[in-house]
Amino acid sequence: MISLSAKEKTGISDLTDQLLSFVNSGQLRNDETIVTNSRHYDSLIKSLEEIQKVQEGMQMGLSGDLMAIDLREGLYHLGNITGEVTNDELLGNIFSSFCIGK
Repeated sequence: MISLSAKEKTGISDLTDQLLSFVNSGQLRNDETIVTNSRHYDSLIKSLEEIQKVQEGMQMGLSGDLMAIDLREGLYHLGNITGEVTNDELLGNIFSSFCIGK
């Protein structure tokens, strides 16, 4: 455990040393990914859940049409990370699907 305070500027060098030791010792391998953004982490978890639904659907022999919905949801969550889904696109989907303000 490393104690640090950004306000008091203490422990920062300890954190830097620890991170460098992870990199230099090989404890962080190239095939591992570290997700530092909680929004990205949430989107990855949601995407994984959709992929798991598709796997279960395949095992149960569900129609491809039903599994396509889950695939689209999974891609949507990944698009939140990559920037393919924007707020403008979300608003467009909302206004095209619902009758708001009429």
